[in-house]
Amino acid sequence: MSKFRDGMAGPTVILLAICLVITFALAATQVSTAEAIKASEERAAVETRALVLESGAADGFTMMEGLELPEGVFEVYKANNDSGYVFKAGAKGYDGLVTFMVGVDPEGKYVGIDMFDHNETPGLGSKIGAIEYLEQYHGLMDPESVDSITGATRTSNALKNTLRLVQEAFQQVKGA
Repeated sequence: MSKFRDGMAGPTVILLAICLVITFALAATQVSTAEAIKASEERAAVETRALVLESGAADGFTMMEGLELPEGVFEVYKANNDSGYVFKAGAKGYDGLVTFMVGVDPEGKYVGIDMFDHNETPGLGSKIGAIEYLEQYHGLMDPESVDSITGATRTSNALKNTLRLVQEAFQQVKGA
């Protein structure tokens, strides 16, 4: 018995047992919280859709399905009262995909933008998500008329590319 405890096999088996217990505990935690996490993400998406379409102008949203959307446009929601559309779209930024929720009025003008999901550098690329910066796009249909943020060119380009995709998708939605 002391040979097992003092040799290589004992500590290895004990460490393996600890790793297995921790792995099963993490897996059980992930399974038990998956529904709550999904519900929380959906609530955040619903709140963001209402936020980007002129602060509550919509009385609810219906997801538009069966559309041939440009690559990079993930979802389109139409306001139930025809006050506009909300697009969930994204493009590559500095550190991966940057996802935005973009509210568009019935004429195709941007009425609200929210930087929904990103891994951009805090204090630099994440500046693109500042309300003051995003408000410069309100009422526009052309993202090129707003200057990029110095030092955050890739993230600025991700926003502008996303807004171009949204305009393309908007034209398809209006034609459908």
